[in-house]
Amino acid sequence: MTALCWLAPDAAQALVPPAGKRPSFQLAAGSAGMTARSSRAVIHDAPPAARAAYRRLAAALDPGDVMWDAATGVPLRIWGLKGAVPRAISSRALELRSAEDLLGRHLDLLAPGSNATDFVLVGDDVSSGIHSLGFAQHYHGRPVIGGQISFRFKGGRLAMIGSEALPKVKAVLTDSPVADAVARERAREWIAREAGSASADVVEGPFILPLVDDERVRGYREVLRVTVAATAPVGRWAVYVDAATGEPVAREQLLRFASGNLKINAPVRGPNGQRLEFAAANLGVVVNGAATVTSITGAVSFADGGPASVATTVAGSFVAVASEAGAPAATNLVLPPGGQVTWTASTDEFLDAQLTTYVHADRVKQVVRGIAPDFAFLDQQMPAIVNINDVCNAFADGETINFFRSDAQCQNSGRIADVVYHEFGHNVHFQGIIPGVGFADGALSEGISDFLSATITDSSALAPGFFNGSEEPLRELDPQGSEWHFPEDNTEIHDGGRIIGGALWDLRKALRNKLGAGPGVTHVNHLWFEAIRRATDMPTMYPEVLLADDDDGDLGNGTPNECEINVAFDAHGLVGPSAVAAEVLTSAPTPDGVVVDLVVSGQQKVCLNLNPLGAELHWRVRGEQQNGMVQMTASAGGFSGVMPNVGEGKVIEYQVRLLLQGGSTVVFPKNPADDTYELYLGPVTNIFCETFEANPGDQGWMLTGDWAFGPPAGGPDPATAFNGNGVAGNGLTPPGTYESFLESHMLGPVIDVSGHSTVRLQMHRWLEVEDATFDQALVLVNGEEVWMNSAGGDGNVNHLDGEWRFQDIDLTPFVANGQVQLEFILESDEALEFGGWNIDELCVVGTGSVTQGTCGDGIISGVEACDDGNLQAGDGCSPSCMLETDDPTTGPGPVFTVTDTDTDTDTDSATGGGDKESGCGCNQGAGDLGAAILALGGLVVLRRRRR
Repeated sequence: MTALCWLAPDAAQALVPPAGKRPSFQLAAGSAGMTARSSRAVIHDAPPAARAAYRRLAAALDPGDVMWDAATGVPLRIWGLKGAVPRAISSRALELRSAEDLLGRHLDLLAPGSNATDFVLVGDDVSSGIHSLGFAQHYHGRPVIGGQISFRFKGGRLAMIGSEALPKVKAVLTDSPVADAVARERAREWIAREAGSASADVVEGPFILPLVDDERVRGYREVLRVTVAATAPVGRWAVYVDAATGEPVAREQLLRFASGNLKINAPVRGPNGQRLEFAAANLGVVVNGAATVTSITGAVSFADGGPASVATTVAGSFVAVASEAGAPAATNLVLPPGGQVTWTASTDEFLDAQLTTYVHADRVKQVVRGIAPDFAFLDQQMPAIVNINDVCNAFADGETINFFRSDAQCQNSGRIADVVYHEFGHNVHFQGIIPGVGFADGALSEGISDFLSATITDSSALAPGFFNGSEEPLRELDPQGSEWHFPEDNTEIHDGGRIIGGALWDLRKALRNKLGAGPGVTHVNHLWFEAIRRATDMPTMYPEVLLADDDDGDLGNGTPNECEINVAFDAHGLVGPSAVAAEVLTSAPTPDGVVVDLVVSGQQKVCLNLNPLGAELHWRVRGEQQNGMVQMTASAGGFSGVMPNVGEGKVIEYQVRLLLQGGSTVVFPKNPADDTYELYLGPVTNIFCETFEANPGDQGWMLTGDWAFGPPAGGPDPATAFNGNGVAGNGLTPPGTYESFLESHMLGPVIDVSGHSTVRLQMHRWLEVEDATFDQALVLVNGEEVWMNSAGGDGNVNHLDGEWRFQDIDLTPFVANGQVQLEFILESDEALEFGGWNIDELCVVGTGSVTQGTCGDGIISGVEACDDGNLQAGDGCSPSCMLETDDPTTGPGPVFTVTDTDTDTDTDSATGGGDKESGCGCNQGAGDLGAAILALGGLVVLRRRRR
C-alpha cells in the first residue's frame, strides 16, 4: 500500500478530474474542516524532535545523506551509510537479522511512539542485486494505512533505510464494527452520487487511517475498507468508512491512470509549407471505451495496464468540423502510457482539411480567449464546414466558419491556418459588437480579421501559398515602400481592409519596440478587441483605439500610447479625416451667388501636424457641362467660398475639400457613393408634405417588411430625426440595421399634381446601404424607378451617408394623369446589412408657374373640377370641365394656389446636422397653409442651414 496523498476537499468534486489531475485519495465532505496534504514536502535537516535520536543513528552508521518527511518528522531515506556493516554479509538471513536489530535499536527515530512488535515483515525480495526488506506498521493489531519501514542491502552492505511510518499513532477503537452490509451501502451511496452507477463488494478491516496535512499529522481514524466499482466514468475505489458508525471518511482510486498525449499533424501555415505535430486540444475522445476530453496540451488519462485504445473524430468542446466531401474524419489510435500518438493525413486533401481546420480553429479560439477571457461566444462549440464545393475562398456568417476545396488555381482553404484565423476574426467581430454602439462595416471586418491572423502568425503576409505554384501572400499588410491609405485605397472591401489591417500592424510593431515583444503584442491585441466592439467603420477605429488605450477616463489629457497610435493610423490616412471635425454651412442663394462656409474644429495631435492648409469648393450643374472650383479663403473658424447662382430651376452639386498640413485631404460629404451635396435654385410650391411626426398613416402611407415610423435607432442610423422626433425608415429598433433577404416597401398616397408644369420630390435622407450590386435602395414614382443607390464597378461602393442629406429628384417625366404615387423600397441579400432608409421632411413640390391649361386638354388645372380630354356633355365632365353633378352656375368653388419663394424652408434640425440644401417647405400645420408657408419663407433670410 502506498502512502496517502491527501487532496483538498474542493479538488475532489469529480470522479474523473481533468487529465493530469487524478487524485488517488479524496476526503469525504465530513472532513472538509480539515486541511489536506497536497503532496509530500521534504527537508534535509533533522526536525528538532528527531535530532537526539538521529545523533545516535549517525554515530553508529555515519550516513552521507538524509531526507526527512516535513509533516511526520521521520527520515524518508537514509543512505551513504559508511559505518553500516564492517564486513560483507553473504546471507539473506543475516541481512534480515541485521535489519530487525536496526529497527529495534532506532525505532524512536524511524517510527516515534511505536513498539518493535508493531512492525511485521511483509516483503523480502532479491532482484537486480538488491535485497529489499519491508515491515508494515500496525496499531493494536490493526494495519496503519501507508505506514512502513524498509531496508536495502547491496553487495553485502546496508545501502539505504526508508521510513514512511506514522508517528505516535493513537485512535479510538471499537470492539463491534458496523455490519458489512451497512459499510457496503454507505460506501456505494457516496460513489453513486457522482458516478451514477456503482456496486460495492469486499469489506476489509479494520485499519488505522492517518489524517495528514502539509504540516503535520492531525489524527487517526479506525476504518473499514469497502471496494466499490463504477462504470461512468470508469473507477474502482477503496472507500474508507468509520468502523464504529459507517460514516464515509475517505476514498482511494484503486485504478492507477497512465497518461499520454494525442497529436494532430497539420500545416503551420499552408499545405506546401512546414508541418508540425499540434496538440489535439479540447478534443472529444473515447479511451478504452470511456468518453473523455483531451486537455489543452492534448493529454488524456486512462487506467494503467498497458497502451490505451483511443477513438476520435474532429469534434471537441469548442469546435466541431464537418466535411462536404470525402469521408468524415475518424480514427482509432493506440496510445502508450507516458507516450504520444499522432493522427496524420497529409496526403489526403479532404481529410487533412478537416484535421487542419480543427487544430487552427481551436487554436484561434484559445488565442482570443487569452485576449478576452470573458467573451462568452468562445465557450460555444463552433461548427466548421470544410471541403465545400466551391473554390478560392472561405466565409464566416457570425456563427460558423466555412472553407472551399482546391482547384488548379487555389489550395483548399481549410488547409491554410491564416484563412482559418481570418474567418474566425469575422465571427469575433460580429459577436463582439455592442448593439447600438459598434457596427459590422465590411472593409473594417476584413481588415481586423487580417490583423488577427497576422498577430497569431507573427507575419504581415496573409496566407502565403494560397495560390498554387506561388508562395506569394494573398494580402500583405506591410508592403515595402508604401502604405495602404484611406480613402483612395478603400476600394473592394478586402483590399480596403488592408488600410486598417496595416494601421494595426504598424501599431503592433511600434508597441513591441516600446513595451517589449510580449507586452507590446498583448497590449495591441487588447486594443484590437476593444475597438472592434465599438467602431462602425475604419475611421472610427482611431478614436476607439484611443479609448481602449486610455488609463484615466480623460481622453483630453492623452493616452499612454497616443503618439504611437497617432503615427500608425495617420500613415494610413485614418487620423486626418477622423481628427478634423468640420461643418459645411450653406446660405440661401442670392443673385450674387451662394456662400458656402467650412467651419473647422480640428486640432493638433501628439506627434502629428494636422493644421488645415486650405480648402477648395468644387461645383457643377446637374445635367450640364458647367462646373468650376473656388479656392476658399480663410475665415474665422475655417474657410469661405461663393458658388455662382446658375439660374432658377437648376440643381447645383458641390463638395468641399479640406487640405491638411500632413498631406491628407478630407472630402465633404464623406460618401464615395454620393459625393456631392445638392442645392435646388429657385422658388417651389408645396403640393404635398410629410413630416412623419403624427400618424403618417392617416395620409395614406402603407408599410411592409421592416418599414416603420418613429424615432431613429442610432448606430448606423442617425441619433435623432432631421427635424422633430419622427422619421420613416428601416429597422427603427436597435441595432438599427435592416434584415437579410429583405424586400421592404413604403407606398405613399396618390398625390394630385395637376396644373404644375414641373414636379419634384425633395426630402432629407440618411441612407446606409450596401452597394447596389447586392442591396438596392430604390425610389419609384407610379411604379417606375427614378433613383437607386450606386452600383460600383466591383460591388464595393457602399452608400453610407453618415449625416442628413437633402435630395432632389425631378418627377415631371413620370407624372401620369396629373398624379404621382411614391414608393420607397429596400431589397437585401444574405449578408452585410446596414441602416437602410431614414427619411424626414418629404415634400412633393411644383416649380415654376402653375399652368392654367384649357378645358379638354386632359389636365385638371385652374378652376377645373375635371378634364376628361373632350368637350362632350353627359360623360360626367361637362364641356366647361365641371363635374356634371355640380351646379354649373357655382362650380366646385375657388382653387387657391400659393407660390413658395423659399429655397430653404425646413425648420431648424434638432441635431443641427447637415443636409444638401433644399427648396422644400414641409410644414403642414393647422391654420392657414399659405400664411404658414410665407412665414417660413420670411424666416429663411435670417438664418443659414447647418450642414
